[in-house]
Amino acid sequence: MLRRTKKMRTKNILIFLVLITITSFLFFILGPATEQNDSLKNIMSQTHQQIQVFKDNLSKKNDKSLEIDEKYLEMLGFKPTTAAINTPNGRLDFCIVTYVRAGQLDTAVLFVQSVQMRLPNVTMLIYDLGLSEDDQRTLTTSPLCNNSKCTVIPFDLSAFPDFVADERMHAFRPLIIKNALSHAKLILFTENENRVRSNVTTRDLTLLTRKTENSTLGVLGWTTNKQAVSSRTHQKMFEYFDMNPESFYFIPMVSMSAVFFVRTPFVIQRIMLPWIKCVLTQECVCPIGAQSGGCKYNKKPLYRYMGCHSYDESAFNIVLGKTSKLDETKYSETGETPLFYTETLEQATKILENRRKNASDASERPFTEI
Repeated sequence: MLRRTKKMRTKNILIFLVLITITSFLFFILGPATEQNDSLKNIMSQTHQQIQVFKDNLSKKNDKSLEIDEKYLEMLGFKPTTAAINTPNGRLDFCIVTYVRAGQLDTAVLFVQSVQMRLPNVTMLIYDLGLSEDDQRTLTTSPLCNNSKCTVIPFDLSAFPDFVADERMHAFRPLIIKNALSHAKLILFTENENRVRSNVTTRDLTLLTRKTENSTLGVLGWTTNKQAVSSRTHQKMFEYFDMNPESFYFIPMVSMSAVFFVRTPFVIQRIMLPWIKCVLTQECVCPIGAQSGGCKYNKKPLYRYMGCHSYDESAFNIVLGKTSKLDETKYSETGETPLFYTETLEQATKILENRRKNASDASERPFTEI
């Protein structure tokens, strides 16, 4: 569709030039000799100006580039620089990565405890995106994250455009993932609301990491529902990737709730780079008219845009679809992740409050058995 539109615009320009040429020729033939040259000069001058204006307007309409300030690429480690955030040693083979924002301490605490209980040998990286001093102290000085298996990394979002910190867009997630990939060869990014299922073992995790390493793209996620990428992505976002929404009518949406990433040149350059360029371009990650709520699930056919946009998750899915040539089997599995179940912040707060009160009610135990 995009290529067809560009061809039509080029055709219109050619037709316009032909008409101007014919008009100029008629003036030249029919006008007096003294006026012919002046008329011709005026016509050609005006024609040149109009063509230039037309080209400028056409260029502006097609200007859907993802060129961002070089300083952000340097900060994120795409280019060698001493200014890179939290320059790591990259020695870890594997780690689980999550983040915690202001007001999320309770759910982060239970996340850490869940991993430590079920997967005690796994290293965690917890990105601090603005905890209060008291909450930061609680997380870093307690036995939770005061050991070699758990590290809290301060990550300053103020170094990026203001919209990156918007909870609605989650534009900070790919920035965290990129930084974590410089710490470890393979990571599992997950939301802090996730809890490790009671039947999960280290062997289960190992099988999934090996599957990710052997995958075509170096990425493994889960399609948690039957929604197509086109149904949860504003149409204007596709233009930044030179892709058609129609191509994603039957490509299921991969959830960002839990995704494996392998650190390879392909993942860094073909997946992380365009994804990050989009989330750091406000018009790409949040096109005019995009909103997170108001989904119209009753729209038919189901691949039509539902009216609600998934921001960084949408950009991630477009990048995956483009790099896989629209073959979701190369980077995803159907259904929910077998590793986690979710627990809301309200549930986490209630659990910790009851624990502090030494509640004996079995229904308030710290981990829900599923």
